[in-house]
Amino acid sequence: MACNAEAPKGDAPLIIRTDTIFVACDSSQHAIVNELIEVYEALNPIRKVNPIYTREKKLYDYIRSNKVDVILRSYLLTASEKKDIETRKLNAKIHPFWTDGLAVIAADEFSKNEITEEQLRAVLTNRSTSFHVLIDNSNTASYELIFDRYAVDQQQINAYAGGSEDSVISAVKRRSDYIGLIGSSYFIREENTLPKGIKLVGLIPAGKQQAEYPFQDQLYNEVYPLSRQIYGINVGAKQSSGSAFASFVLSDRGQRIILKAGLLPAKIPPRTIELVNQ
Repeated sequence: MACNAEAPKGDAPLIIRTDTIFVACDSSQHAIVNELIEVYEALNPIRKVNPIYTREKKLYDYIRSNKVDVILRSYLLTASEKKDIETRKLNAKIHPFWTDGLAVIAADEFSKNEITEEQLRAVLTNRSTSFHVLIDNSNTASYELIFDRYAVDQQQINAYAGGSEDSVISAVKRRSDYIGLIGSSYFIREENTLPKGIKLVGLIPAGKQQAEYPFQDQLYNEVYPLSRQIYGINVGAKQSSGSAFASFVLSDRGQRIILKAGLLPAKIPPRTIELVNQ
């Protein structure tokens, strides 16, 4: 329990937040998580949500040490984590929140508008130098996703770290022999403001002829190769703050925020049609 006072803006009343929720996730999810937090805090004036960004493989450590209320990650509980929960007599609540993907971007001068999965795999495993791959950094779920899919039998993958998604975009724009991998929510949300000279590159799944993109319809039909489902995991009581935040994400309002962000919500929120008598 913590108390946070927020300075009023203009004539707005002073807000004193007396309940703090801690949410841990991978840094590649920061854009959508911050958006959800902003709306949740506006709807719940006494609650403050503090995000913690860390490597996906380390997220459960925060639950084990009771440092967070909810974690968001792309895989379910492992056997050892299940055993830990049973030993501590906790009740884990796990819900799919949304599906996203890694978008492939390149400079307009990049020689291809589409690449195949095999071409990407060959570069990542040092079997080809036809282009280079740039990601945000090796401590994010983006790295884990491409490593697990394309180089699980390798010690590491042949990819350069840009430091952030903005840095990836900037570097790709300057190099016609690079592709960048960034979260699809970033690309879709910022599509109209991406630097001139950047294009989206299609990814052709193994054994297929048609390029796919990390758009909602292709995520829904499960045809885009670099997609992942994000789960919310918390072990608090049903009426706990962590459960309340998870319920908000799963609500129509929360899922609509995810939908508008260009991701695929776990539940498609219904449309409301108002009929007006003339």
